[in-house]
Amino acid sequence: MSAIVKSTGFGSVKGLNIGINEARNRSRQFWGPGIEEGDQILNMQEIQKAAQIGMIEAIEQDPRAAIMIPLVDMVSPAQVRKAIFDSSYGMEKFEVDIKKAQLDFVGELDAQLRGSTLKKATSTASVANLMHNYSDERVVMLFKKIYPMQALIPVEANHGKVAQWDAITETGAGTAFFGGEDPDTPESDLTDAIRTATCKIMYTFFRITKMAKVAGQTQYPARDLVSIRTLAANEMLRNLRERSIIGVQRDVTNTDPTYTAANTLEYPGLYELITNNTAAPLYQTYSGGAATLDKIKPFLDETIRLMVRHGRTPNLAVCDWKTFGVIGRGLNDFLRTEQIRTNEFGFSKVDIVTPVGQIPLVPITFMPTTTGNYGSIMALDTSVIARRVLWGDTYEELGNLNTSQRGCINASEVLIDKSDSNGTNSFQGGVFGITIS
Repeated sequence: MSAIVKSTGFGSVKGLNIGINEARNRSRQFWGPGIEEGDQILNMQEIQKAAQIGMIEAIEQDPRAAIMIPLVDMVSPAQVRKAIFDSSYGMEKFEVDIKKAQLDFVGELDAQLRGSTLKKATSTASVANLMHNYSDERVVMLFKKIYPMQALIPVEANHGKVAQWDAITETGAGTAFFGGEDPDTPESDLTDAIRTATCKIMYTFFRITKMAKVAGQTQYPARDLVSIRTLAANEMLRNLRERSIIGVQRDVTNTDPTYTAANTLEYPGLYELITNNTAAPLYQTYSGGAATLDKIKPFLDETIRLMVRHGRTPNLAVCDWKTFGVIGRGLNDFLRTEQIRTNEFGFSKVDIVTPVGQIPLVPITFMPTTTGNYGSIMALDTSVIARRVLWGDTYEELGNLNTSQRGCINASEVLIDKSDSNGTNSFQGGVFGITIS
């Protein structure tokens, strides 16, 4: 079996082997009918809910069926995008919507607990407890982190382990020329490229003893420890995804990650995709001494100029928190007013003026700030970046071990940059090595 798994390019994890046929089945179950390869998903939350309903119905129809249930994001990625890109919506309305989602969930959980104190944690009657990224306030897990990158990078459906897309090179659209009255008619061809990337699988496993489950159920109010443990595990999977998209160390316990290349079981992140362009890089290496807004802007302007020259217009910039502080304070000093928009959940942005107009700058927790006190900014055209998803976060019940309940949350995806036609010429930009005093 392990040889079959290895041949798919997924690798093997002890206790849960996913081969090519299993991967296709999971993809079909998750995406359902009507969604084609490469379709952009505008409302991922609705897809998750539909997949959840379909899999719950399958479990109810066949009690012997394996328990596999998609998890639903409590905060819709569409709301995060709206908070960043829609100035008429803004952080204030976003915060109100988050609080409403919290209250709705807590009310739902309370109703379930009142209806059945000793319910089975993984039954279909209580399955909604497994579907959210937030837990009951009674266990002090009221709000988990908001991870901007996985909301701001578009999601596209994928139906096989390999994501494939076509690209026409920057100068590959053919030729045009002036001619005389009776010109020669030389024909020119398109120079295209077929690009591929392999989806990788993310896992998090957990186990709860029978004694812990019973003890939790006898508390007042009763606590479903399987659900709580599932929520915590899903948080770690989302944490891993955010690190992977940026391109830093994937160890979720590392609080000071640095940029690193993906290994064979991981997919390359934005830093790796951008800096792979060594022939004619669009990114800049900062050399302005101790960073200030005035010293950073020429480097950012230059990377944006190069992006525009190659046909890309950035609509988003992301940076580390130290660089965000430098830019935010610089704007406040210049305009004598508070420019940074932050809500109480640690989600922030500031709008910056660039050669292509005003774009949002968002700080990302996992972008490095400690190695040599270096900060960085990535200037991104998200219209040509996508997270291709084979299947989204799914809870899977595993067999009992020594009376313990075991579970796994897994997902399969890959990050692709469609501006890169050969693997070494990404037209995304950035400023790296910013010296923060």
